[in-house]
Amino acid sequence: SSDVESDAMEMSFPCNVHGALRTQSWAGTVPRGKDSMSIKVEVPAQRRVDQSELIVQYSPSLAVAMVDALPYLAAYPYGCTEQTLNRFVPAVVTRKTLLDMDLDLKAIRDKRTNLNAQELGDAKVRASQWKRFASNPVFDEEELDDMIAAGITRLSNMQNPDGGWGWFGGSRSYPHTTAVVVHGLQIATESDAEIPPDLLASGIRWLKRYQLGEVNKLQNGATETKPYKRRADDTDALFYMLLCEAGQPSDAMRDFLFRDRSSISVY
Repeated sequence: SSDVESDAMEMSFPCNVHGALRTQSWAGTVPRGKDSMSIKVEVPAQRRVDQSELIVQYSPSLAVAMVDALPYLAAYPYGCTEQTLNRFVPAVVTRKTLLDMDLDLKAIRDKRTNLNAQELGDAKVRASQWKRFASNPVFDEEELDDMIAAGITRLSNMQNPDGGWGWFGGSRSYPHTTAVVVHGLQIATESDAEIPPDLLASGIRWLKRYQLGEVNKLQNGATETKPYKRRADDTDALFYMLLCEAGQPSDAMRDFLFRDRSSISVY
């Protein structure tokens, strides 16, 4: 310090607490026939009290939380193949799940609150904000069936003569797009949707033809005879999975996938 002028200056620096935000989660369900349950919550002794928070999220069923997404799916202006599929498949799966659980859809429609375990607040206030539920197709079986039928029709119209699908109707067939559609149709079939037999069968035939070409490339890889590739890739693994689900696995591709498994992504 000095009582005369000098070139000293004052600076401030932030002081951050040595630590990190930490979340501890607990969950439980109230079994059928019981009115309550308890959860033991452990509160860490070494914590910043001013940053500690307890959040309680509850729902009558995690299964019925899925109904919150359907109005958005129904209203979205779908255009491309993948968007069409992403509207159609969730509708099929939701219908199958709710009906298999023997849930009273009308009772769910009348309640319309606390369905989403991620939302809290007064039930009446939340219900007044959820106007989209008034036209939620999940509560109208006929409307949900129409939604599913429209998806099947649109996917049928988008399918190319060779059995594959492109980004839009009329564009050339792409491997990944075709694989995604076939996978969606397989899920829809498992969920009791009435899929035209040749719609899925012709898509599977496209996958088989493409896979055969990739097997030939891998076999040519040993001698580098064009066309060739040295390793099986993620798309090969995806196609192999779908064709296995269709009961038509390729032993040759299986061997290449096993050989090159270390270079294929975990996903």
